[in-house]
This record gives sequence, C-alpha cells and structure tokens, in this order.
Amino acid sequence: MDIKEVILPAKTFIESIKPREKVVIVHGHDNDSICSAAVLYKLFKNEFRTETKFLISELNSYFTGKTFLKLKKLKPAHTIIVDIGNIPVEIVTKMRGISRVLIVDHHTPKGYAKVSYVNPRIFDRESYLPASYLCYKIYEAFSDPKEVAWIAGIGTLADMGLENCQDLFEKIKTQYRELVDEIENKDDILMEKSLLGRLTKIVGSAMEVKDVAGAVFSLKVLTEAKKYKNVENHKTLTRYYKLVESEFKKIETDFNKNKKIIDSMILYEIKSKLKLKSAFANYLVRMFEDKILVVYQKEGGFFNISLRRGKEVNVDLDSLAREASFGIEEASGGGHPSAAGIRVSVKQIKSLMENLRLKMKLESKKS
Repeated sequence: MDIKEVILPAKTFIESIKPREKVVIVHGHDNDSICSAAVLYKLFKNEFRTETKFLISELNSYFTGKTFLKLKKLKPAHTIIVDIGNIPVEIVTKMRGISRVLIVDHHTPKGYAKVSYVNPRIFDRESYLPASYLCYKIYEAFSDPKEVAWIAGIGTLADMGLENCQDLFEKIKTQYRELVDEIENKDDILMEKSLLGRLTKIVGSAMEVKDVAGAVFSLKVLTEAKKYKNVENHKTLTRYYKLVESEFKKIETDFNKNKKIIDSMILYEIKSKLKLKSAFANYLVRMFEDKILVVYQKEGGFFNISLRRGKEVNVDLDSLAREASFGIEEASGGGHPSAAGIRVSVKQIKSLMENLRLKMKLESKKS
C-alpha cells in the first residue's frame, strides 16, 4: 500500500483551498481525533494561513444531526472531518450542500459519494493506521513535519498504532530522542515507560476528567504549544493526570474483585465519575492474551462499551460489535478488527450482552 496514494485526495483537496476561505475541522473526543485536528490546524496556520475553526462532535465516533446544525452556523467553505467513523449518508449529503467535504478516517470504509475521502482500509481491509498518522503524512506532503511529529506520536500511540507507523516513531527518535529514548518499540511498553507515553496520558486525562469540555481544552493546549514541554508542564493538565492515575489504581483493585469471566470473554463495569473505559481496556489487554475484554461504563442513559482482544485471539471485533448490536433498538457498534466500541441504551444492556455471548459461542465453534 502506497501511503502517498492513500492521502492523495487530501493533498488535492487542500491544494484547492484559497486564502481567507474558512475551514472547519470536525473532530471527536479521544487523543487520536484531537491530535489529528491539531496537526491539520498547524498545517493550515503555518503553510496556508487560512481561517480555521474547530467543531467537536456531539458523540465521539458519531456525526449527529446536532453536530451538523452547529457546522451549518459556522458557514464553512471547506469541512474536514477527522477520525469519525459513523457519518450518516443523509448528513454527508447535507454537508455537501453547504461546503466542500474531506473525510480522514481509519474505521470501516463507507461508500460516501462526491466527497474527498482518505481511508487506508479502502486499499487494505486489515490496515491499521491511526488518523493522527494519516494527518502527519498529509502535513509531510506539504512541509517538514518536525513541529507536529510529537503530537502525531501522542495520537498514534494512544490508538496503539506504533507497529505500522514506524517512520513516524523514527522521526521522533531522531528529533525528540528523550521522548522514547532506548525503550523497546512496543505500544504497551512505550505507554508505560516513555515520556511520550506520559504525554499521551496527560493529554487524554482532560477528557477523562472533564468529558467533552476536557477534549476541547486539550486541543487548545496542543494547538498553542510551541514544544512538548508546554504540555508536559501544563499545570491544569498535570492536575487532571494525577487525578486519573489515582482513580486508575482504585479501578484496578475493583476489577480484580468484580470482573466476570464468561467463556473467552472478561466483562467488567467501571463505576467512576471519570471516563476511563477505553484507557483501562487498553491497559488490561496485554494481561489476557487469550481473552476478549468487554469494559463498559454508564454515561447518562447509555452504556459505552470498549472491546479489546488479546494477541492470541483472532476474532474481528469490528464485525462482532456491529453484529451484536444489530437489531437492538438504540444500539450501534463498530471500529477495528482489534479494537471496537458499542453504544447501547441502559434498558438494552442485557440483550446486548446476551448477543455478545451467543456470537462468541459461534466463534468458538468455528475454531
């Protein structure tokens, strides 16, 4: 797969933007999404000097009608959507009526018409290149990406994408060696032992403590940062980081007492005021190589579920999430083969869990 071919639609789209035309970058809530937005913002600021605004999606991976109404009020000439895998076709059609549209994503490809679309999984179904890495390569198509390499590294590491993005981490080693030093080049080891891993946790902590407002705050810090030290030493972010680290230890203790093991699945409900299901699922997965982790957390009238698989498990979690949520009212799911998510209403959680159990029984019979 030629990465230049993958990002060509973005390069062509950006080259056609005229000075002073308004660009709106729509992004989700997690590190990969906000780092993608920050990288593109710096590209426009440094190379094109366009008027660039941000719009955070109502839901992390879903582009809702409410998000579209907010976008419409901003009156963009160009809309760029990063790391949002679920955009209804009818909303894409409406967006085309108010602006040109570029989508940069790495979830299951969609058949969007008359938009510029960057998604490596069009070329290779099994490809795993986080959106931050794609935006880094888009930046690189126009200029030396030294300024944004560490930001793209945060987003890529947060999405466990190191294996297929070695050139980015080699760039970081060359220009910011202290961020990774001589630590073994594996996602989980870098996350726990490197300064880049600490930065990743610091940036993510704002969303985990303050939800959507926290994601907006972290993005603001990233776009204003001239060097990674501005993030590492940021007083508010480091305070959030300490809160998260303390809560994480409590959750780990509770997990050891209250997890449920059903066949090849480990189920655990996080009960915390902080949004830690994704981070905790990523942390757990290396400890259970032959299991599927189902970590879920109640948020309002819904449960949000993170699915992860151990390295000995071959189940496609994207398919599992979509199939388990199919036919259940107020449920939707999807993601990647090794990491996926499901959103389901509280009243339907039992039905969803039963579907997961049945689907996994079928998978075990296949193997």
